[in-house]
Amino acid sequence: MNKLIIYPPFILALLLFNSCGKNKNPLFDGVNCTGNCFILAGKILDSAVITGLSNAEIKFYFKDITGTIISKTIYLGRAFTDPAGNYTFKFDGTSLKNTYGYYYAEAYKGNLFHDPFYGNRMPAFNLDSTLYNIPVIQNFSLFRPAYLKVRIIASMVTSSQSLTVSYHYGKIGHGVVVNGGRQIDTTITLKTAGDIRTFIQADIRGIGFSISKKDTIIVNSNTTRQYEIKF
Repeated sequence: MNKLIIYPPFILALLLFNSCGKNKNPLFDGVNCTGNCFILAGKILDSAVITGLSNAEIKFYFKDITGTIISKTIYLGRAFTDPAGNYTFKFDGTSLKNTYGYYYAEAYKGNLFHDPFYGNRMPAFNLDSTLYNIPVIQNFSLFRPAYLKVRIIASMVTSSQSLTVSYHYGKIGHGVVVNGGRQIDTTITLKTAGDIRTFIQADIRGIGFSISKKDTIIVNSNTTRQYEIKF
């Protein structure tokens, strides 16, 4: 049975670093399958207008982590979305049923992306033999690229222990931690989603106090917006 495993970031990075790479030739055509078939289906969406993306490419992989450290990525195949943004991909899951790892996908359409750190990689499919020949529906969103250049100023709170800037769009979120105990005047550049709301928060903490600031920002796609947070 294939199981989905969530690793801490440093372990995931180690696994990726030690990966044997992706095989270039797909194992399956994604269309023809008889027997123990996994049927993956869903829609690729443009997050800004909530409509399907036509002719988007979606590639499917299996990350084999049977070994202790060494892992390898198996390229299962690819599909393209129809005019409404729908995709379907079928493959025989029998050969991988006793292999330890997880399935995931990558979706591509122009310069759209999913996650600033993992690019076009999508959430994993949790598949096992109980799902043979049953459509597994999973929709994915792609985002229009935009950038938020955030200047952080903390000149009046020098007793802080840390300052954290976090942001999210859709269900994607990331954060940056800056050491405290000093005056801070620094600028960070965040890749975010264009034409939809980005939620941003700054938290400064010290012994006996905590200060938070929150805001909602919309950045036009393919542009950079300046923003300042001052404590």
